Amino acid sequence: MEALKKNQWAKLSAFLLLLVFAAITFFSAIVVIKNLNYGWYSQSGESVKADIYHETALQASSEIMEAAVEYGDYQDLDGSEVPKLVDYGPDEEILAGEKHAAGFGYTIFSAATQEGEERQAVRAVNASLESDPQAYTETFDHSDYRIAIYLKPSEIGGGLPAEIGAVYLSNSNIYQYRSYAIAVGIAGLVLSIALFCFLMASAGYGAENESEGILKILPLDLLGLVSLIVLYTALRFLRDIGGPGDNVERDIVPFGLGIMMAVAVITGFFMVFSARTKQSKWWHSTVLYQGLHILRKGGRYMLSFMKTVPLVWRTALGAAVFLLLNLMLVPMMYNNGVLVLLWGGLLIAACVFVVYIALGLKKLQEGGKHLADGDLSYQIDKSGLRWDLASHADDLNSIGKGMSKAVEERLKSERFKSELITNVSHDIKTPLTSIINYVDFLKKEELDNEQAKEYIKVLDRQSGRLKKLIEDLVDASKAATGNVKLNLSPCQVGVLMTQTTGEYKEKAEASDLNIIMRLPEQELEIMADGRRLWRVFDNLLNNICKYSQPGTRVYLSLEEKNGDAVITYRNTSRYELDISEEELMERFVRGDSSRHTEGSGLGLSIARNLVELQGGTFDIVIDGDLFKVVIRFKTID
Repeated sequence: MEALKKNQWAKLSAFLLLLVFAAITFFSAIVVIKNLNYGWYSQSGESVKADIYHETALQASSEIMEAAVEYGDYQDLDGSEVPKLVDYGPDEEILAGEKHAAGFGYTIFSAATQEGEERQAVRAVNASLESDPQAYTETFDHSDYRIAIYLKPSEIGGGLPAEIGAVYLSNSNIYQYRSYAIAVGIAGLVLSIALFCFLMASAGYGAENESEGILKILPLDLLGLVSLIVLYTALRFLRDIGGPGDNVERDIVPFGLGIMMAVAVITGFFMVFSARTKQSKWWHSTVLYQGLHILRKGGRYMLSFMKTVPLVWRTALGAAVFLLLNLMLVPMMYNNGVLVLLWGGLLIAACVFVVYIALGLKKLQEGGKHLADGDLSYQIDKSGLRWDLASHADDLNSIGKGMSKAVEERLKSERFKSELITNVSHDIKTPLTSIINYVDFLKKEELDNEQAKEYIKVLDRQSGRLKKLIEDLVDASKAATGNVKLNLSPCQVGVLMTQTTGEYKEKAEASDLNIIMRLPEQELEIMADGRRLWRVFDNLLNNICKYSQPGTRVYLSLEEKNGDAVITYRNTSRYELDISEEELMERFVRGDSSRHTEGSGLGLSIARNLVELQGGTFDIVIDGDLFKVVIRFKTID
């Protein structure tokens, strides 16, 4: 295929074949359309034969009467011209060969002078055919005259004058080849499309890519203009010859040449366009582009020059030009609507420009206010700002760059800290696992030394605590960075709360806590990861059991508010909460600042991150010793 694209003979052959197939397709379409218009695909042979005779007789009557009738200087009472029959001698012929056409004849009758008056025959040729039962006879009225046409052609149109026989034969052939025309037309169309696609694909390859001919150097828009002129000429030529309708044999050659010329022009233009598109040059090789390029360069030069002029002088120059234009236009506007419109447009443009400057100054004012309020990360939107407005916006935006860099360094530090926690946790896990395993081995040994047994219990408890701390560190790191795989699905919150609360029933009783749960009658469903939500409830209940005042009640509630499932955990703290809600949700921060109990300070941080990753909100409310956690999720209808 690549070799064919570069083969000039292959492309030339494809081009010529495209012209031939396009002409064949067009003529086939004409044959099909004419058969469809006359309904010949569904009519019987006799009905079609009658239509062909009618078309032939109509054409013959039109040509005869066009030559036989003229309009002279005579006028009737209403002033219209009166037609007059040309005086042909008995040996003269109106149609060439009519005297020797055995299957053709006609009779011209005089114009009727009074209603009901019988018309008289004024000229007859082979009128004996009227009495022939095998002859076709039809009468037509033309310009107050009447003509009867008699036809008795042979199968191939013989016995008729040359022009009339051609019409008969043309219509007969159109009917005869009606079925072939469909197949040939489809095949021609498919082949034409295939050849056109091949020419478009191969354009720009081969010798013409290196040639410097007129098509390569001619601007594309000028080439398109020339192509339109040639195409218009071809279409005018096709219109003038009237198209292959009544006499295909006569018009097929000139009409086919016209079609080929039109297809050649269109294909040639698109080949040049395709070649230049592949070279990314089609837009650059137009006169319009060159003109716009010159204007753009001139405009840039003027703008560069104007930038060197101080702002005050530029403003004064603009105002002077505006006033000068007004002084020129106002005296000339009298009785001149065009100048009035021009002056009005100038005023509107000036107003628009002033409003544009005002909007730009408003943006700069808002940006300066943000910076004055300490929001150094605020960046002024420069879209729509030009000239000195854009320059001033850059100056204001650059103020916050130092602060932005500091924030970026802080985020990088947080990211490194999370990575360090994860890496260290993984490194500690391996030796810790060995310690836990060996402690299990020691627990299974029958030791007589009670002191050693006590040491083993301490090792077992502290190694388990260390393992839990490492797991919490890894979970906190994953949750903080969003590196948690979630499987969101509909979850019944009340069921999950009941199950987790049941797990902590014994632990709560051991801490002398009375858990009171309030759930709605209708179960609420949310979209969440059940395993991760279980971890959230588990962390909250674990903290409640650790830090709640013994002998107090713990309230767990679930309710629907404004389409949200609101989950609330409330308890009374054992220790004084002299810390803010925001600080309490930070990692490694505990409400028990004296650390009387075991814990890592990661439970609330992990719970908050897991809730937010699932699309919920996690809030803490501290009121004296009352500690409350409020979680919100969107309910599922």
